[in-house]
Amino acid sequence: MIAILSDIHGNIHALDAVLADMPNVSEIWVLGDTVGGGPFPCECLDRLLNLSIPVISILGNWEEWLLEGYKGLHPEWWEGKQFATGAWTVDHLKPYHWTYLEGLSKTLSLNSVSGGALLYHGSPEKSDGTILAQETAAEAAADHKEKWLLGGHVHRTRLFRVGYQRVAAVGSVGLSLDKIGGVACYTLLDRDHLVFRHVAYDLNAAIVAYKNSDYMKNVPYFSHAGAMTMITGLPYVGKLIDFINEYVLERLGYKPENIPEALCIEAAQAWKVEGWLEEMIK
Repeated sequence: MIAILSDIHGNIHALDAVLADMPNVSEIWVLGDTVGGGPFPCECLDRLLNLSIPVISILGNWEEWLLEGYKGLHPEWWEGKQFATGAWTVDHLKPYHWTYLEGLSKTLSLNSVSGGALLYHGSPEKSDGTILAQETAAEAAADHKEKWLLGGHVHRTRLFRVGYQRVAAVGSVGLSLDKIGGVACYTLLDRDHLVFRHVAYDLNAAIVAYKNSDYMKNVPYFSHAGAMTMITGLPYVGKLIDFINEYVLERLGYKPENIPEALCIEAAQAWKVEGWLEEMIK
């Protein structure tokens, strides 16, 4: 039996709940985005690196983006308070974390299961690709021979049959979008059976840790939206980004390539969510 994890996003409380729930497995496959978008990137990497079980990992779109930042190739708006999560994460990872991440590939083809498995993050071609429908699953499967095509990125669980092949989105450990608050999702592969598991974690402890973290102080808007996603299982980070884009378009009459930092903050401050939800993360 193999455990498959993806999109931990620096949520150590969710990762620990998954590891505690996990049955005896021969390997753990990690499909990227272990770090980025959360306050405990070092802790999450260290937890995986120190397991006695073999861990096979690939890069997610966040790790690719962070590696660019680490090498000084980040965009102009990188340091902005609105989306400073990248700069914050780069500053906190240790040299041995970067050595580890630089050694990972974007995809892996493995033969440790019958028929073989292809690991990727978003899609086999792009780490930020999206496979959420039968049509895109069939397109991905057509170009590959492995029986199992396994990815993350969408933070949702999906399983598609394409002839003898199976194409799966394995869910998110740290920021699940399966519309269930306070759960971590991971997947078990046992011969021909794929099982999605949703595990409750100590949401109150996780939110308190978020609020007390240096991350939330330095990345206030993005981290608040991430905490809302943890509480609800709904895409509040995406909602915030969509609101900012709409706000800027309405204010300026066009969408600039790089939104001015002051306007980003103005938009984020104008964003309104349910009162009970806002109260939980104050």
